[in-house]
Amino acid sequence: MDNYNNVDDLVAIHDLLIKNLQLFSSSFKIQKEKYKHAVLSDELASDFSDVDLERMKILFENGWITEEQLKLGERIDSFLDEMNKDKSLWTDEAVKKSLEWEQCREMGLELLASLGY
Repeated sequence: MDNYNNVDDLVAIHDLLIKNLQLFSSSFKIQKEKYKHAVLSDELASDFSDVDLERMKILFENGWITEEQLKLGERIDSFLDEMNKDKSLWTDEAVKKSLEWEQCREMGLELLASLGY
């Protein structure tokens, strides 16, 4: 990882993380509106696992989030990996109604709350 000495970069990374976490934790309706031209489940999962987790690692390395917050992010990522084993969870209907996606939203809300949002 790069060391981010510029506070403006860290602020931008933090703000993008919060914005994405808010979407990740939102209702199906809000998520679908944002990703109306994409496969919703894939976008939500890849945005979290490929983008937000990296942002969290940068913020952790720079002392902007705690180890507990990073571990919660890693727990969400592991949960998404487990969900990957069940192809039925990767439909819009599943994102809308499944307990697994609801659990993702709840973990996202928990992470947001720990970050003060």
